[in-house]
Amino acid sequence: MARYRIVASLALLGVAAAPPGPIITPGKWENRVEILDVQLKGAPPGVTAAMKGQPMVVTSCITPKQAEAGPQSAMNADKACRFVRYSATGGQIATELVCNRPNGTMRVVSQGTYTPTSYSVSGTGTMSGRMSMTMKSRTTGRRLGGC
Repeated sequence: MARYRIVASLALLGVAAAPPGPIITPGKWENRVEILDVQLKGAPPGVTAAMKGQPMVVTSCITPKQAEAGPQSAMNADKACRFVRYSATGGQIATELVCNRPNGTMRVVSQGTYTPTSYSVSGTGTMSGRMSMTMKSRTTGRRLGGC
């Protein structure tokens, strides 16, 4: 369950890392998250190995109203998270997101590229507190068509 929450948060970050405003094309989007590396303090080797290399695919429907509001608004649903840096211009994206969780604080720094119908973002997430962890991920997304 914790893995799903982390991966879902990274997928949502990928959607949020797409360009701001109506540049996003509304429709059905496929978001693919791949964990490239995990360092989890005190975890058995099998736990981190199970998290790596197994992409998780999440689909979502972006309405015209959501596209107009911009992808950053998707993160507003999670009151525990806030962007401390967000730049999306000229097809380049760079963000820093901080989420306060019961087990600690997660900081995700990411960068990548985008078009109105796709994106590719690499990120590094660091969890501090009771559950100390560092995770590197790649998130890609593409518009599949209408909802």
